[in-house]
Amino acid sequence: MSVKMRIVGHPDGPTAFDGQYLMEYDPARPGVDPEGRKMIAHVVTTPDPEKALVFPSMDEALETWRRSHGTREDGRPNRPLTAFTVTFE
Repeated sequence: MSVKMRIVGHPDGPTAFDGQYLMEYDPARPGVDPEGRKMIAHVVTTPDPEKALVFPSMDEALETWRRSHGTREDGRPNRPLTAFTVTFE
């Protein structure tokens, strides 16, 4: 069973990632959103499901969604992708 991750949205409101499929994710590397704003993590998405990152299992997809780098100011793991609501298809 292969799995793809699709970003549904963010609790703070609409983003350029909404409805997009994950192509690349690296929480240890800074990134830029589709509108050119700096981000704390490297996230690349696509509207095309054929170009989406394919995970061999749901466990691996969830592991990627939870992947962290460092800690936040409150001492909890910094997991940038978990800020988004996602679906797995």
